[in-house]
Amino acid sequence: MIELHQFPPAFGLANASPFAIKLQAYCRLANIEYKNYYRVDSHKMPKGKLPVAKIDNQLIPDSGLIIKKLEMKHQLDKDLSPQDHAQGYLLQQLCEEQLYWSLVYSRWIDDDFWPVSKEEFFGKLPAILKLFVPNSMRKRAIKNCTSQGTARHNKQEIYAMANKSIDHLSALLADKTFFISNKMTTYDCAIYGVLTNFLNGGIQSPIKKHLESHKNLVEYITHCKNTCGV
Repeated sequence: MIELHQFPPAFGLANASPFAIKLQAYCRLANIEYKNYYRVDSHKMPKGKLPVAKIDNQLIPDSGLIIKKLEMKHQLDKDLSPQDHAQGYLLQQLCEEQLYWSLVYSRWIDDDFWPVSKEEFFGKLPAILKLFVPNSMRKRAIKNCTSQGTARHNKQEIYAMANKSIDHLSALLADKTFFISNKMTTYDCAIYGVLTNFLNGGIQSPIKKHLESHKNLVEYITHCKNTCGV
């Protein structure tokens, strides 16, 4: 049994963090027993972020590092070729290092959707905390997204770049059930974590609308959910 420390569920998803969904999906596929611990004090965690896993009484931060450690024993991707791993890695990078920040922008920075996120994430806070916590967290998200580079573009450019990535993902998936293999891999866990947050994450963004126009990606998200149960 391992412990998964992560943000609470939101928007009807197992988690509003693509990285937490990736980790839970991996554990389900690898038949790893785990228990969720929900928390918001990411600043107290190693590297100051969530999710974190407690394995053999050791706290391990970062979903990628957690899965790397678990893969040493469980080897979900043992049948993949070097070429499969290369393709999977590049697709995962596209989703987690480019599309993810478009998700952050749509939830935390775009004035059209911030009220929805604010209510979802902070609606149950005591009234006194609502006066400063949401805006403080939003300023942090703006700083991070600007430092990363995405928020330096205007809204139209950000959504156009994200939609282009969605187009390429659709073209690469074509009529396959999963991206790399006929089975769901660790790379699919990562891709699914990001895409399901766009499609089912409560924000009616231009990215969601564009994603819905790609039937194969919508079906892919359904296949992943049905396969991993997250």
